[in-house]
Amino acid sequence: MWVELSRLLDELTLAASKVGIAVRMEAFDPHLSDARNPRGGLCKVLGRRLILVDANASLPDRIATIAGALARVDLESVFLPPIVRATIGAHAPGARPRAAAPGEPVRLSARRGRGGKAQRLLPLARTKWRDA
Repeated sequence: MWVELSRLLDELTLAASKVGIAVRMEAFDPHLSDARNPRGGLCKVLGRRLILVDANASLPDRIATIAGALARVDLESVFLPPIVRATIGAHAPGARPRAAAPGEPVRLSARRGRGGKAQRLLPLARTKWRDA
């Protein structure tokens, strides 16, 4: 079965809750966030860690926001499905693409868009789930 992006989003949200981080989907002001510049990420509100996600962003951008935020958190003691851990790792600062072994999920490299800015692509969008 091919991975469903909505399931990946649910798994990332569950991973955040396992380490005590709430995920809130809020519609951001369109002047602050748009399809070209999605906003959101990890923050602290009243002493509690929270991942804010633009509810109007595309599904791949919402996944990228949560995965990027979780890449900044210690998740070593938490069990995560391989695809979830790989997605988080692909969004870690300084993550570099490497050659995949046979049967291993493949990460997509960033492409240069208009104006030379790198576009964020969703890694692992065609990876199979491996349920234990």
